[in-house]
Amino acid sequence: MPDTSSSLVDPGDGPLAADAVLVAARLAGETVASRIGEADPSVWGRTATDAVGWSALPRTSHPLVGQIAALREQLRVDGARRVVLVAAPGLAHGAAMLARAAAAPLTVLDSADPGSLIDVLEGDMATTALVHLDTAGRAESATDMGVGILADAIRDEDANAATRTVVVTEAGSRLETTSHRNGTTVVTAERDVPARFGTLGAAGLVAAGLAGADVGRILADAAAATELVAADHPDNPALVLAGLLLAEDGGAVVVDPESGPDGLADWVEHLVGGSTGGRGPVPLLVPGSGGRGPSLSLRRGDSRFRTRGGVGAQVVLWQYAVATAARVLGTDPFSGGIAPPVPEPDAVPASRAVSDGPPLPCVAVDGDVEIRAGDWLRATTVAGALRELAARTGGPLAVEAWLDPLEDASAAVLRPEIARRTGRLTTFGWAPRALDGTGRHHRDAPDAAFCVITGDSEHDHGVPGGGTLGDIVAAQAGAATADLVAAGRPVLGLHLRDRLGGLVTVARAVQEL
Repeated sequence: MPDTSSSLVDPGDGPLAADAVLVAARLAGETVASRIGEADPSVWGRTATDAVGWSALPRTSHPLVGQIAALREQLRVDGARRVVLVAAPGLAHGAAMLARAAAAPLTVLDSADPGSLIDVLEGDMATTALVHLDTAGRAESATDMGVGILADAIRDEDANAATRTVVVTEAGSRLETTSHRNGTTVVTAERDVPARFGTLGAAGLVAAGLAGADVGRILADAAAATELVAADHPDNPALVLAGLLLAEDGGAVVVDPESGPDGLADWVEHLVGGSTGGRGPVPLLVPGSGGRGPSLSLRRGDSRFRTRGGVGAQVVLWQYAVATAARVLGTDPFSGGIAPPVPEPDAVPASRAVSDGPPLPCVAVDGDVEIRAGDWLRATTVAGALRELAARTGGPLAVEAWLDPLEDASAAVLRPEIARRTGRLTTFGWAPRALDGTGRHHRDAPDAAFCVITGDSEHDHGVPGGGTLGDIVAAQAGAATADLVAAGRPVLGLHLRDRLGGLVTVARAVQEL
């Protein structure tokens, strides 16, 4: 077999690259790559038995090409020009990335945040098609309520709204049954494909394809790459990339989000962070000067490396590499969904979702910000609270924002400033979607500290059965925070009574660190 690693991976030079080559040679001898290609669960253990179908997706997903093309034409005839994906948290990453890489206009709603819903409703609902993605068909409250509200808005414009809704779920799920009953189109999702590894299946391809991504080309690129990454050879690019991820004392894997196909860096952060059980490298998005193109720029310490190729090829490359790294680390790359339990309508009515109050008491108020923490906190200002949080552990700081990524986008700029001023590895994620990526990584890491940002919304929206979307978000954030507190993690809650004013207060506090 010729040297193929350089076609998809440029490991650079220096000690990191040399270590990666040694790891790749060892893994080739263990026939890891070919066993992954054959969907052999013994690579990870018995628990992976029903989670290995992803390796065959470049081949088995081919029938979706024609199905998606037919659905897209049907929607076009019905007057639909805008595609909105409504998904359970943690499920939308693949579709969002494929659409962004193809410059296909896909709107994603995977949060119950009222502001996020208003962002979607302010679009042209008369030309909107919905894709409801819930592979397990659990009918989670936030997702179903979002779909219901948007469907009602479409119905106000067109009484035949069912013809502009496509559901992606597993065969036999409750969602499939109700969708067929309502006359909604259903695309069957694969049972043996875990969420983070479903990008090349129905979960990723349907919404991206309906928005305009070339699904056939994506799968063709993926199939060509599979021939390389499934080979038991030291030059296998996936084994080399796994070696780069596993390098000792490498620290965080810094990914340049401004390089490579648009959206790929975010997807890589989600895949790596959610698949290594808190033991592997921490993926960190830091803008650089890589520039758009086929090459994704990364570094560990002073060593730089790149992954290359079309988006389908890079999906296959990273999935094989991360699954291989998880085997070496002894973790299950396929387990779980989002970290916090999401309240279901039958279990926790929205009107009572926050009746027990937040899991952390309010200990002080600084401007528009309520400071919430356990009895370890002595400070009464946001700046002082952040200093105490940083002093409680030598591990990374994780900022989780239960806000609107569009209207509250300025929250993301907190990460680099906190990192620079505290000298700590700092990550940032929009919750709940981030809790299946780097957020999950930190939740598994015993030395991490957390800053959880929540906020009241002026755009709150009532839901069937009483209560509001804000109640649901509060319940989700409360459950996620309670899990951290129960696990003994240091958690600082910053609740914004007014989102704009509160973010200004937090930004000024960070400048004082």
